[in-house]
Amino acid sequence: MTFDWSPLTWQAWGIAALILCTLVAVESDQRVQRIPNSLVMATLCVGLALHTLGPVNNRDGLFDNYPGALGLWPSLLGVLTGFLIFLPLHLVRAMGAGDVKFMAAMGAFTGPSQALVLALCVLIAGGVMSIFVMWWRQQSRAVLGQVRHIFASWLHGQPPLFDARTQSVYRMPYALAFALGLSGFLSLRMAAF
Repeated sequence: MTFDWSPLTWQAWGIAALILCTLVAVESDQRVQRIPNSLVMATLCVGLALHTLGPVNNRDGLFDNYPGALGLWPSLLGVLTGFLIFLPLHLVRAMGAGDVKFMAAMGAFTGPSQALVLALCVLIAGGVMSIFVMWWRQQSRAVLGQVRHIFASWLHGQPPLFDARTQSVYRMPYALAFALGLSGFLSLRMAAF
C-alpha cells in the first residue's frame, strides 16, 4: 500500500512532520527536562511509515531534489545510524538517553547517509549553545575545570569520576540543539537544490 501523493507534496508533509516532532521535543525538554518515549516512538513510526508508504526513490529520500521514499530497510538503517552516533555520548554520561533515542527516531526520516549530516549539524548546534550558555552564565572556569578533570582521568587510564547528571555546572535541554541543528540541516539541503 502506498499513498498516491506527488513527491513534492510527500516531501512537504514529511518535513512538516519532522519539524513538528522536533518542536514538541523542545517544548517537553524545556518544561520537564526530558523527551518522552511516547514522542520518540511517534517520531520513529512516522518516519518509518513515511519511507515505507511514500513514492519510491533510491536517492536521498525526503531531502532530495527529486524526493521519494527510501523504503523500510534504509529508513531502519537511518535509525541505527542516528542511535550509534549519539550512543557514545550517553555512555560517558554527556547526554541523556532520550536525546539518543530522539536522534535515532530522526534517523528514520533521513536514512543512513543524511543521518550522519543531521547528527553533525545537531552536535555543532549543541556545541555552540554550550559555549554561549557557559559565557552567558559566566561559568567558564568551572566548566573548563570539569573538562580538565575528565581528560586527566583518561590520560592516566582511569575512568573519569565525573557524573554529568549530578556534577554538571548547568544541564542544558538538548532538544533545542536538535531544533537548531535541524534548521541548519534543512538550510544546507535546500541550498543544494
